[in-house]
Amino acid sequence: MLTKINKTALISLCVCYVFVGSVMFYVSNNATKSINKNNMIHLLGKYESEILIKTNEYLTLSKVYRYLIFTQNSIITEYNFNSISENLIKNNTAIKSLQLAPNGFVQFAYPKKGNENVYIDLFTDEKRKQDALYARDNKVSMMSEPLELFQGGSGLIIRTPVFVGNKFQDFWGFSIVILNIESFIKTLSLNDLSIDGFNYKLSFLEKNTNKIKVISESSDKALSNAVDHKFSVLNQCWILSVSSKDNWLNPIEYKYKIYLLIFFFVALSVITYMFMNLLEKKKEMYKLSHVDSLTGLYNRRSFDEKFSSLFKTSVLFFSDLDGFKKVNDIYGHEVGDLLLIEISRRIDLIVGNKGYVFRLGGDEFSIILSDTSGIDLDNFKMEIINSISEPIIIDTVSLNIGISIGHSLYPYDGIDKENLIRIADKRMYKVKFNKSK
Repeated sequence: MLTKINKTALISLCVCYVFVGSVMFYVSNNATKSINKNNMIHLLGKYESEILIKTNEYLTLSKVYRYLIFTQNSIITEYNFNSISENLIKNNTAIKSLQLAPNGFVQFAYPKKGNENVYIDLFTDEKRKQDALYARDNKVSMMSEPLELFQGGSGLIIRTPVFVGNKFQDFWGFSIVILNIESFIKTLSLNDLSIDGFNYKLSFLEKNTNKIKVISESSDKALSNAVDHKFSVLNQCWILSVSSKDNWLNPIEYKYKIYLLIFFFVALSVITYMFMNLLEKKKEMYKLSHVDSLTGLYNRRSFDEKFSSLFKTSVLFFSDLDGFKKVNDIYGHEVGDLLLIEISRRIDLIVGNKGYVFRLGGDEFSIILSDTSGIDLDNFKMEIINSISEPIIIDTVSLNIGISIGHSLYPYDGIDKENLIRIADKRMYKVKFNKSK
């Protein structure tokens, strides 16, 4: 089982995983949105091409009359106009009317039914004269902004100025194609956007007011996070705006990312738990193999490992308790164990962070003093002897015990660890022997 500290660390790591996963999820989604938006921008070019192709088809129809006028020496009869118009308009539901306007005055309109009010002078009509004058003066075909038609409804008007005479400098009039907007939109594949999960608005930029006016839309709701594609249709600026119903994320891909995020979070959490649990067990195994279970001091195995690496830079102390066997014999092993615990505490308190304290077994202790700066070895030993000599109270019993200490120092007492251990041990027993006299 994990310790409280490791549990806290595990929870902290899990919180970090959630945070990092959320950031990666957010970044990934934004990258996906950006890619999908860029793909849509490229796709909108297809719809631009489709609109331009359709518009050019109707522009071509408006030029048919120009060729007729050339061949008829600028004179055209109503019969010729009607017969040609009938063929041109056949099976073309987007065309609402075909017209000819000699000198800018509409004289021919097909079909007659529904076009009774179209016979006007384009140069005097407030809504039409600006485009008519521009088309005539610049010799270019023009498409009007969507406007209310005399025939009823809203439409687009394509006007092609016709010039005759020497070098085609004499203005004859206009060839006109009038489109029904709704029918024109139906000839396009914009509805595919709705089928694929997108909302769209097809708009134009009104010249006089610079305001955006909607031509067609899949929904009357405002588009959110839309991409805009501007393009020119003859003389008009059109805008195709598209937004995603799923905020530019594929719902299946979005769910997949969530499942993947959850999977990695759970997997990382489990792996982290197993790793920390393994570290915990490793610490426990290290403690069992390197720490004395009674006193909590390092054991003989730890001594062998540490002294092998520190013997050239440390002072070695060997010690043995005086009178411990007598305490064990009189008061029993329980009191003896408690006595060893207290003695270990006192020695460890004196050594502190200046070195390491080991219980080698029974009542034998060792000290590796790695930090000897400003320390007098005799005073250090005396400090330990005095501390151990103070009475120790265990279960209302006052115990007095002593300690014998011997030391060795590299390189004065030996140049290898075996000699240093032997010398320290020999000196300790010499002190012990002198006490027994």
